[in-house]
Amino acid sequence: MTPLLGQDTLREMFLSGQSRWPALSLEFAAFAEHCQRVLEADSGLPLEPADLYLCCACAQAQPEALRSFELECGAVAAAAIRRIDGSDDFVRDTLQDLWGKLLLGEDAKVRSYSGRGALQAWVRVAATRAALDRRRSNKRSGARQVELTERLAAADVNIEATLLKARFGQAFQDALRVAVAGLSRQERNVLRMHVVGQCSIDEIGRAYNVHRATAARWIERSRSKIYDEVLSTLCVRHQLTASEFHSLATLMGEELQLSLGFGSAPTSAAG
Repeated sequence: MTPLLGQDTLREMFLSGQSRWPALSLEFAAFAEHCQRVLEADSGLPLEPADLYLCCACAQAQPEALRSFELECGAVAAAAIRRIDGSDDFVRDTLQDLWGKLLLGEDAKVRSYSGRGALQAWVRVAATRAALDRRRSNKRSGARQVELTERLAAADVNIEATLLKARFGQAFQDALRVAVAGLSRQERNVLRMHVVGQCSIDEIGRAYNVHRATAARWIERSRSKIYDEVLSTLCVRHQLTASEFHSLATLMGEELQLSLGFGSAPTSAAG
């Protein structure tokens, strides 16, 4: 395999890591091999060589490196988890699972970190996913434990529900689940962080190392895709008018309206 980075570049990255983490013991040859492996499918120079250096030492299961990793990223991970569930037990158990997945074993996720974005942002995304996975597996009652598609499709208990809701409510929920399932993995993750995790645009932007405007466009694009898909399904298969669809969406719950922007339909779905 042809090296992607020259020795001078690797040495510069190595020295940057040594300067940031002087307590760690890492051979240059091991660092160079690690870089060539994780950067194999990428191009360009890593933006965070010091973070890459730390992760390389963690991949070797060096105790001091593992401690440094948890000290560097622990607060960020805990904060991300608390956004999903603030109970101390939940945070403690999720952190334990997270460190196991990121740092331990041959499949440790830290082995694939490429330094393309800040390590803390990478950990923030991983912690959010871990917390959402744990909350789903716990199967607790209440809104805090509902999966993304169930939360989006949750219907208000209303004895005054209209005939429209009675006839098409289930079809609406089914179409919504199909629409969400049709999103890309990143689109679902970003929407999950925004709706379930209640992460702000700025927080999502930092998590993915993109500008807040880009994160906002991702969310709006996902909302539009969902809206268009559900609108098409109900209007074509069930012959609802656009006005009837809007009324049905409103009846399906205030949170759905706010989360997906049904209060003002995307222009691509108008009419």
